[in-house]
Amino acid sequence: MPTAPANDLVMRYQLASYMKCLLGEEDKPDGKFHLIGEGFTSFPESKNPQEYTRKYINYQTEKSDVIGYSPSVEYSCDCISGDPVVKEIVAITDGELVGNATHRQVVNVNLWEKGEDGKCPAVMREYAIIPGGKGDGTEALIYTGTFKAAGDITTGKFDTTTCEFTADGAD
Repeated sequence: MPTAPANDLVMRYQLASYMKCLLGEEDKPDGKFHLIGEGFTSFPESKNPQEYTRKYINYQTEKSDVIGYSPSVEYSCDCISGDPVVKEIVAITDGELVGNATHRQVVNVNLWEKGEDGKCPAVMREYAIIPGGKGDGTEALIYTGTFKAAGDITTGKFDTTTCEFTADGAD
């Protein structure tokens, strides 16, 4: 996918998200990044900034600073059999997994900024998958929930051909 020209509107599909799947076939570790795409009808991120607000005696108004973040990503996905990402969500939800068993790495990739080396700028973070529910609707089986931050971000590059993430300074 070519780099977007200057002042061109970036479309939602140009921000790709990949999740490292751990289950694989017959519950053997997969350890590969797979596209969060087919079946997902919603995947918006909320930064949820934490603020420190105070009013000094020499100000008429309050002063605020951002002192941290608690990012989360709401999801809604149709249950697509065979999709590795959906399979992980189904296993976590139906198996009522807890703790680190719910943690997965997710990489957000800016496809519109692909470099000459074919790699795209990316940010990786570990999330805890918090199931919300399943079975809403009368047509497709739908799973819902939230990915909640379980670690800090790591910046780097993502190769969409090999689906490999390289952290900045690691090459």
